[in-house]
Amino acid sequence: MERQIITKRKRVSSLKEKKNLKAVFARRYASHLVPALKKINMNKCSSQINSKSFEQTVKHEVDMALALSAQEFAWSRFLQHNLLSSPHEDPSYSSMILERSSHKQDSKDEGAEIKKKLKELQKLLPGGEEMNMEDMLSEVGSYIVCLELQMIVLKSLVQDNIS
Repeated sequence: MERQIITKRKRVSSLKEKKNLKAVFARRYASHLVPALKKINMNKCSSQINSKSFEQTVKHEVDMALALSAQEFAWSRFLQHNLLSSPHEDPSYSSMILERSSHKQDSKDEGAEIKKKLKELQKLLPGGEEMNMEDMLSEVGSYIVCLELQMIVLKSLVQDNIS
């Protein structure tokens, strides 16, 4: 009986933590991103920066804020490492992934097609290629949720600046 009560308490607290996860992420994300964007804006005003360099710098800071806001996940640590090792991501990388995913190869073996899709998914998840399939699949969900939350925060910031 006592064991059941403890189990129930754990469930309640873990559900409460999941509800607060979105709010915590949004707060962390905004606290990392807003100061970085202000700094970029100040630097832009004081010097002449070309538009492509400005876009790359903003993208870098948006991605870094994502990585810093979800440090409890493995993909976040890989993303942060990648961002720190190369200050600006090659923009052609994203377009290469999109091109590859749009081409469908005829495959008779469904298992081979699934393996191919999993390999593509590994490439999309920061650090996915260095994880085993089980770990990678468990990380994908948190990555997608954080990307969705990132979009919500970014939309909110844009709407606040337009108003």
